[in-house]
Amino acid sequence: MQKSRRSRWSLGFTLTEIAVVAALISSVPAASYVRAKKKAYQTQCQNNLMNIGRMLMMYQMENDHYPKAAFYPKDPAKGQDSIRVILGGDPRLWTCPGLPPKIQKKGLSFVYNTNIAGKRNLRNPHKKWVLIEVNCVSKKAPPPHPGGYNILFADGHVIASNVLPRRITRIQTAQIRRLEKEFQEMLAQAEQMAEPISKNDGPQGLCEPQARAKRQLRSYSF
Repeated sequence: MQKSRRSRWSLGFTLTEIAVVAALISSVPAASYVRAKKKAYQTQCQNNLMNIGRMLMMYQMENDHYPKAAFYPKDPAKGQDSIRVILGGDPRLWTCPGLPPKIQKKGLSFVYNTNIAGKRNLRNPHKKWVLIEVNCVSKKAPPPHPGGYNILFADGHVIASNVLPRRITRIQTAQIRRLEKEFQEMLAQAEQMAEPISKNDGPQGLCEPQARAKRQLRSYSF
């Protein structure tokens, strides 16, 4: 039953979007997520998502389409492509109380399913996820709750799943490979543009463009 549920979920997002969000999540030590394991935080987070689900359905009925929001906006609190800004409501609804302060300060603890953005209607809305906790983009961050990840569906119901949908993990892996390939190409271009000047120029004798590219590649750990 769980296997068929995972297989029907899908995710759409760009390379840049997952890189930005994963960098944020990966920068938080795993130990910081300990407080999120409390059951009370999971329940409060689910209640928040159910309230968001009501606002989502009202928005769809009033505007005849689902919000045209970003997977995760650059400015969650003020950006016009932020699902939080589009739907509004109490700012506390948009942050999981159990997540580390660094993530809470961003003002948005969820990523949005851009596959539904702008669509007028959805077939089987109870099968279409809308929001899932932001931890899902990074393999370094543990599931945020005892039950796993809280997930809001288009019909307004919320579940906790301890295993990420297959397509999320599959696309996540594909995006990581694309990211690594692009940085390797960038590194190769840097090597063509400039030769090492001395052993003190950068890591392993690399000139600054090479060293910067290599550092950037290492910084994206998923």
